[in-house]
Amino acid sequence: MYISASGMYEVFRPIVGEALREMPLAQLKDKYRKLSSLEKARRGWEDEYDVSLKQCMHGPNCKLGSFCTVGRRLQEVNVLGGLILPVWGTVERVLSKQARQSHQRIRIVRIVTTTDNQRIVGLLIPDAAVEPVLQVFA
Repeated sequence: MYISASGMYEVFRPIVGEALREMPLAQLKDKYRKLSSLEKARRGWEDEYDVSLKQCMHGPNCKLGSFCTVGRRLQEVNVLGGLILPVWGTVERVLSKQARQSHQRIRIVRIVTTTDNQRIVGLLIPDAAVEPVLQVFA
């Protein structure tokens, strides 16, 4: 947590880092409680940081299991890159047959890889649609 020039507080969380919005002191006190020691805060922060690597914010009993990425610190995604315009219609047809509504729409993404800071632009392919997309291009 850090106080800005406007008198608002910037909040940093172990999973997502800096929050998008600043928070007034009254809301901060209402939403959070002060810990009795710095060591307790450090342990809690590190525990949350470690868990968020592979587990979503819904916990270990999430109905989507490992497919849920909400609140995960590190996400693996499938991106179809390169010359995608010629295959756009084919990918669109495959995605339209997906069971989940959120997996049916085409999403263009720009990501930066964690290993070598490479920027990739392409179509986001949901995990459930990877096999059907690969089969159609086989």
